[in-house]
Amino acid sequence: MERRRITSAARRSYVSSGEMMVGGLAPGRRLGPGTRLSLARMPPPLPTRVDFSLAGALNAGFKETRASERAEMMELNDRFASYIEKVRFLEQQNKALAAELNQLRAKEPTKLADVYQAELRELRLRLDQLTANSARLEVERDNLAQDLATVRQKNVSPHSRLQDETNLRLEAENNLAAYRQEADEATLA
Repeated sequence: MERRRITSAARRSYVSSGEMMVGGLAPGRRLGPGTRLSLARMPPPLPTRVDFSLAGALNAGFKETRASERAEMMELNDRFASYIEKVRFLEQQNKALAAELNQLRAKEPTKLADVYQAELRELRLRLDQLTANSARLEVERDNLAQDLATVRQKNVSPHSRLQDETNLRLEAENNLAAYRQEADEATLA
């Protein structure tokens, strides 16, 4: 038999339990005393020579693809980095706003409602005063209107009284003239 040179990787491989596997021997099986190892069961060694003539053409295509993938990965990495920065910035803003909100909540209430209530009471009081003043002015206006009507009636009444008196006097004078004429006629007749 011809002795072949066997690489250490072909001769043994480690199994998960830590046992060695010898070519052709199943895992977990041990060699007994007097057991002979045969190299015939070993897989043939890999060829020692590889043809790299076609690899040059393929290598250029792979390099181009790899360069475009690398550029795309760099762009994605930049976008991801900016996204992470934006998220961190927004988280910082959220923390600042939450702290400000907690600080405002922790402060003593501004008693804004009390201020509004005081102002509302003041405005209601002023409204009541204006309403009372308006009612008083309306009553005063009505009284003045009545006084004006009375004064106008008095001013009109003396004039109409004068006219009435004048009419009565004229009527009395006419009656007197008629009686005198009748008396004169009666005396003459």
